[in-house]
Amino acid sequence: MINKDIYLKNIGAALALLSTEVEILNCVNFYDINIVAEDFYAQLLNKIYGYNLRNLNAYEKNAPAIDLGDEMKRLSFQVTSDNDSEKIKKTIKKFIEYNQYSTYDRLVILVLTKKKKYSTTFDTQNIFSFDKSKDIIDYTDLIKHIKEKDTTALREISQFLENELVSKLQYTKTSQASEVDTIIDLIEYITKNREKKDKRDTIVDPEYKIDKRFKEFAERLKSNYMTLYTIYGEALSMVYTMIEIDEAQDLITVMYLQDISIKKLDEASNDPVKALEMLVNYFEEKLSQNGKKYDKAAIKFYLINELIKCNVFPNERSDYNDDK
Repeated sequence: MINKDIYLKNIGAALALLSTEVEILNCVNFYDINIVAEDFYAQLLNKIYGYNLRNLNAYEKNAPAIDLGDEMKRLSFQVTSDNDSEKIKKTIKKFIEYNQYSTYDRLVILVLTKKKKYSTTFDTQNIFSFDKSKDIIDYTDLIKHIKEKDTTALREISQFLENELVSKLQYTKTSQASEVDTIIDLIEYITKNREKKDKRDTIVDPEYKIDKRFKEFAERLKSNYMTLYTIYGEALSMVYTMIEIDEAQDLITVMYLQDISIKKLDEASNDPVKALEMLVNYFEEKLSQNGKKYDKAAIKFYLINELIKCNVFPNERSDYNDDK
C-alpha cells in the first residue's frame, strides 16, 4: 500500500509538472511542445488505458485533425496545448473534412494544460458522436484512471514518466540559466547597452492601459501575468534584493525600455501581445550571443511586470488626456 501511494504521488507530480511546463511555454507562444515527442503521449496513453495508439505524424507529417490513432479500437487523439473551444471546433471540422471518421469512431481531445468548463455545443453534423464531458480530457482525468491500477502497473507508469519526462525536464533546466540568472543578465544587458533617449511625457496608469487602451488584449495579458507570476514572482523579488540600481541609472533604463517597446508596438500595428513577443525574442537573442540558454518565460515576466509599471508601452500623456 505504501509503494502504491508513492507511485501515485510520483505520477501525479510528473503529470502536473508537464502541464505547468506546457502552460509556461504557451505564455511565450511556444506551442510545438518540444519537451517530449508525440511518441511519449502514445506510449503513456497505451500504458494507462491498454490502447495500441501510434504516432500518426511519424507516418504522415502534420496529419490532419489527429495526432494518435488506434485503428483496431477505432480511436483517435488530438494532443494539444490549446484549451480554447475554437481549437476543438477546428479539430472536429478537420476530422470531418478529411473523412477521419471512416477510420475512427471516436475523437478524444487531450489538453496538455487544463481543460475548461465548456458551454459550447460542438457540432459533428451527426456524422460521429462527441461527448464533451468524456472526450475532452486533461492530466487530472488521466490520474483518475491511473488510481484504479494495481501496484505493478503503477510502478511501470511511474518509471516510464521518470525516464521519459522528469529526468529530461531536469536536464533541460540544469543546462540553461535559471530564472534568477536570466532576469539578472537581462537587467545587466539593458543597463550596459541602453542608449540615452529623450524623456517622454508619460503617465503611470496601468489599469487604463490594460483595460481601456489594450482592451482587446486585456484578458490575454492578465492571464499571462498571473500564470508567470506564480512561477517567477519570487525570483524577481530575489533579484531586486540582490542588485542595486541607482535612481539616475534606473531613469535611463526606463527611457530605453519605453523607446524600444514603443518601436516594437508600432511594428506590431499596436498589438501589445505581438509586440511583447517581439521584445522577448529580441532580448533572448541578444542574451544568447554568449552561447548560454536563457529562460524566455522569465524574460517575458520581467517585461510584463515593467508593462504594468508603464515602463513598457508607456501611456503618452497627450493621448491619455484625449482618451480620458
